[in-house]
Amino acid sequence: MLANLNSKNSEDPTMGINIKDGEIQNSFDLGIYDHLETKKWAIKFAVDAILTVLKIDQIIVAKPSGGPNLANKPAQGEHDEF
Repeated sequence: MLANLNSKNSEDPTMGINIKDGEIQNSFDLGIYDHLETKKWAIKFAVDAILTVLKIDQIIVAKPSGGPNLANKPAQGEHDEF
């Protein structure tokens, strides 16, 4: 079946297997324009990306910034001498 499908696809890349009767037919004639599995993975990756952005945003909001602590910094010109 796959060898037959590959040979048909070399002639017309829109050929696919009709799962109702097992025949190789043109997908557009059957009303199929895109793969369901491709759409499932696209939606899965989009949701994963959104969740990652939300997690990072939550971490940024929850933690104080890690900038320099200016309250304990000596004034310019004042250095500890040994």
